[in-house]
Amino acid sequence: MSAALVSAAGCVLYALLGDQRDLRVEEVAVALPGWPAAVAPARVVLLADLHAARGDGDWVDEQVRTAIALQPEAVILLGDYHKGADAALNMPMDELARRLAPLRQQCPVYYVRGNHDRLKRAIEVNRHFKAQGFTAIESADAQLNFANGCRALLRGFSYRHELEPVGSQRKRFSAKALPADQPLLVASHTPWHFMNQPLHGALVVCGHTHGGMICYPGGHPVSGVDSWTGSMLRGGMHRGKVPGQQIYVSRGTGSSSFPVRIFCPPEITLLLLGGADKK
Repeated sequence: MSAALVSAAGCVLYALLGDQRDLRVEEVAVALPGWPAAVAPARVVLLADLHAARGDGDWVDEQVRTAIALQPEAVILLGDYHKGADAALNMPMDELARRLAPLRQQCPVYYVRGNHDRLKRAIEVNRHFKAQGFTAIESADAQLNFANGCRALLRGFSYRHELEPVGSQRKRFSAKALPADQPLLVASHTPWHFMNQPLHGALVVCGHTHGGMICYPGGHPVSGVDSWTGSMLRGGMHRGKVPGQQIYVSRGTGSSSFPVRIFCPPEITLLLLGGADKK
């Protein structure tokens, strides 16, 4: 067998086996305006794009154990809990909610829904997640009070496709709607609208892109998809249209119709929220 064929075979095996369950914890330090610079960091865990299939119970349990071990003060679930369009492939939502339930014993759990969780599925997610004590944050606010004595307001953005108008949500993310005495954290399944419109929030946390899934070493996507450029799909920190705005995009932990990750391992994100003094 030629060296080229051996290399190609290795790449295929790596794509199918290497990154799919190679769970990483990404620790991300974020300075928030208005918090003292010397404050001890608050700990918030992000879980995005689980895409849980039947038979994924051990994989979900691993994610939950990993998240709890990080000792978060809050957990934010960022949508796309269903595997895909075929209901027969999806983990039943009551089972997924039960497997995620230990997170609530550690700290408050907030969630938004993604594009795979719309219509009838949205009702199913709400019913089972709320039964476990999780808080729906779409179109709502939640006060976050941290052990370091600092506060932040968490505001959810209801999912819209990139071609759909933001509508009435624009007012909720205008400069006039910002809290006067604390930074605004935004939970949104997709980063698209914050990357392309002046919607406000000091820190926006998102999933949706899976980090591009097929990347060069270092996590840079090989290409864009539809309206998304490769740089927009990349996991990690981005800048929004509003000056000073930070957008963090999680690579997530699952995959939907295209179960391949190359140099794009699944992640659980630990945000270490600190201060920047500036208001």
